[in-house]
Amino acid sequence: MFPFKSQYIQYILFCNIQIKYKKNLMSFQTLKGTKQGHIYHIELNRPEQLNAMSYLLFKELQLIHDEINKQDDVRVVVVTGAGKHFCVGLDLKEAPSLFEFSDDLDQARKSIRLYDLIKDWQKSMNILQSLKVPVIVGVHGYCLGGGIDFITSGDIRYCSEDAKFSIKEIDIGMSPDIGTLQRLGQQNSNSSLFRELLFTGRFFTAQEALQLGLVSKIVKDVKAEVFKLAEIIASKSPVGIYAIKNVLKREHNVDDHLDVMARTNMSLIFSNDVMEAIRANMTKTQAKFPKL
Repeated sequence: MFPFKSQYIQYILFCNIQIKYKKNLMSFQTLKGTKQGHIYHIELNRPEQLNAMSYLLFKELQLIHDEINKQDDVRVVVVTGAGKHFCVGLDLKEAPSLFEFSDDLDQARKSIRLYDLIKDWQKSMNILQSLKVPVIVGVHGYCLGGGIDFITSGDIRYCSEDAKFSIKEIDIGMSPDIGTLQRLGQQNSNSSLFRELLFTGRFFTAQEALQLGLVSKIVKDVKAEVFKLAEIIASKSPVGIYAIKNVLKREHNVDDHLDVMARTNMSLIFSNDVMEAIRANMTKTQAKFPKL
């Protein structure tokens, strides 16, 4: 039925999303959703894995999006991460299994299935933009790779003084394909710095994130500050806020650019460079790539 060889991944896809109800809210395994008055709080909730993005987390983001958009009394969403870091990006322990396909599939069919997977992940990373209310993101600790893809979909981004960022995809032999190139490419205020960070994958500080336009404010207590801002927004006219958000999310249509990226990576991800880069990351050794 499904092209992945890994039985573990099949288990996640078909069995592992268990939705329960408590006080009319869904409960999740990789996220925590709570409502405080007119504020809905999404917390990435894999602290022991540093909130690394698993396949289940991608699916639960889509579910929590639908949960929030059904609630007429939600006026603003706050996103934070549990534990020491906001999000370290794709779960590299799970990643190799995600790109394993049945041996009886030819390269074209593998690429088509990978395209579908990338499009599904893009949908998950787009949830903050497609919510009908404003989204404020509070970043602390590490925000790497897919974590940046995710936060660029938010409306307002604050970070703590100790926050560290990296557009990490180049270090696993690929280009960002689920939002950073498309959104931050439009949002950034320093094209030269943006390109440097894309090509090197190096870590950058909260101050550089502010200089880049990735965040709008650096604060000491990021969680307290984003909730303070959320209270202000929640006090405004929900109709007026809805109208503003509705216009803003259509101002720069990134869908075509995301599709180009998905069609590019549907074949390039099968290069030996990706597996070599992941191997080097996992073993903390220097990757060795053949010539182009």
